[in-house]
Amino acid sequence: MEILSLVVVAVAVVLVLVVLGRANEIFCVSVRDGKLLVIRGAIPTSLLHGIADVVQRDRVKDATIRAVKAEGHARLVARGVSDGTAQRLRNVFGSHPLQKLRAAPGPKARNVGQVLGVAWLAWMLLGSRGPDA
Repeated sequence: MEILSLVVVAVAVVLVLVVLGRANEIFCVSVRDGKLLVIRGAIPTSLLHGIADVVQRDRVKDATIRAVKAEGHARLVARGVSDGTAQRLRNVFGSHPLQKLRAAPGPKARNVGQVLGVAWLAWMLLGSRGPDA
């Protein structure tokens, strides 16, 4: 019984840390083989298309691109891309002020992986039909 309680507490702590870690996140986009999928948040269509253009030109295979709120502005965090690609992504991102990011319309429909914010599950549930973006 003690072990079960300890496991429940550990899972609760992990969930709280995950939620707090994402508290300042505006959106998260996952890249697989040059295709983009919005995992969390809302992103203006023009920004999503700009990111897709950079990702396809630079032949990015697997990456995560996140926008996070900082003091009075937003910044882009990209993992899995070269420094040059990261700079091009920041250039595209820089033309979208925080107010425009906040006003982005929410997604039409999401699968369970996107609702939970879990990229591997979102991609798996997407199956062969692929993302719209």
